[in-house]
Amino acid sequence: MKAVCDKYGALLILDEIMSGMGRSGTLHAWQQEGVVPDIQTIGKGLGGGYAPVAGILINKRIVNALDKGTGAFAHGQTYQGHPIACVAALEVQRIIREENLVDNVANQGSLMQSLLEKRLGNHPHVGNIRGKGLFWGVSEMKTIQFR
Repeated sequence: MKAVCDKYGALLILDEIMSGMGRSGTLHAWQQEGVVPDIQTIGKGLGGGYAPVAGILINKRIVNALDKGTGAFAHGQTYQGHPIACVAALEVQRIIREENLVDNVANQGSLMQSLLEKRLGNHPHVGNIRGKGLFWGVSEMKTIQFR
């Protein structure tokens, strides 16, 4: 997808509200894919559930384009700039960094993957087990019956 966006001059925008900020075993889920988005949304893991907070991250290419234009970025978010939410998010991110919680997510995620595959991998109603870190999903097998 990144190559297609680059080819046609489109922005790669990744929504990591659910999967980002360490939940997938790296701070940003895209870090495991070898791509860098132009714009990324972050949210739930940012404040660790202590305060509602969300944000948007933009790369240098976007910053440079804004600087050459008006220098303004018109935006709005549900929890925009709330000082208590920002302080909570800052503290959550400090703890995540100092206690190496993202590394722990990666390690526990490997264990979770092996346990899910061992317990459910051959189950007749499980069609797919996939995820990263501690962000996993199990889908059911769809059986089509013909008459």
